[in-house]
Amino acid sequence: MLTIGLTGDVGAGKSTLCRVWSGMGAAVFDADTIARDLWKRQDVQREAEQRWGSGFFKGEWKDVLARIAAKIFTDDAEYTFASQLLHGATMKELRRLIDASTGWVVAEIPLLYECGAADWFDGVVFAAASVEKRIERNKKRSWDENEVRRRDAKLMPREDKIKRADWVLENSGTLAEWEQKARSLGEMFLKMDSAKR
Repeated sequence: MLTIGLTGDVGAGKSTLCRVWSGMGAAVFDADTIARDLWKRQDVQREAEQRWGSGFFKGEWKDVLARIAAKIFTDDAEYTFASQLLHGATMKELRRLIDASTGWVVAEIPLLYECGAADWFDGVVFAAASVEKRIERNKKRSWDENEVRRRDAKLMPREDKIKRADWVLENSGTLAEWEQKARSLGEMFLKMDSAKR
């Protein structure tokens, strides 16, 4: 089967690529979703509460996730703690899902290069967009320019990742144009997957 790793700029449209490729038959897995679900595990919560205080995970889940984000994205030590707590289990589950798949696979991993997973894949796609466009797009998440730049700062420089990627898609136009770029590359992936069988 063909395996494709997807990474890119924060807010560059990776979710749209995944949606289009899923509609074309790809099995799509998202490392962030896997990691977010791990926060529901009792062993993870117990370890986090030893650091953040008893009852940290009480309340509505969206509020819990907001508290987690406030903790880990404003303090380097807390970010490192959360990464160490979740990284191994996230990557283990992602690897299991990929290995259990029988068709074309896309794995969205924001930290793909940072965590050394690039060699898992037949190729890597980098979704790119200007800071201005990403700020505009992320207003619906209530992220301002400072938030986008703060998240960028926690990642390997984009220029390094662009050099390593096999395909770079630039999201500089409309949603329809971005979806068309996704379909065009998806058609190529379908041919590559067919050739591997």
